[in-house]
Amino acid sequence: MFTASATAVSYVFAGWLLLAAGAAALALLAFILRRRVIPEMDALRAKIEVNGASSIPAFRRMHVTAILINLAQLVFIVWSLITVSLSLR
Repeated sequence: MFTASATAVSYVFAGWLLLAAGAAALALLAFILRRRVIPEMDALRAKIEVNGASSIPAFRRMHVTAILINLAQLVFIVWSLITVSLSLR
């Protein structure tokens, strides 16, 4: 979250507003994941410990969703780094 925010600020100073907006979106997404998804996964984990297997499917869906979101973030980060390095040539 901090890294994406610092990247957004750096892109603003460099004049690359589109990449700054993308980095800011990554920071916002990281904030949302940390505030919403992680606590929900923790709550589901606690339910699994208490109730057994009934909460496992919901936990798995939430976990797969979080992994896919992180994968999308990684793809965007790699794309933006390639874009920046190619534009500096």
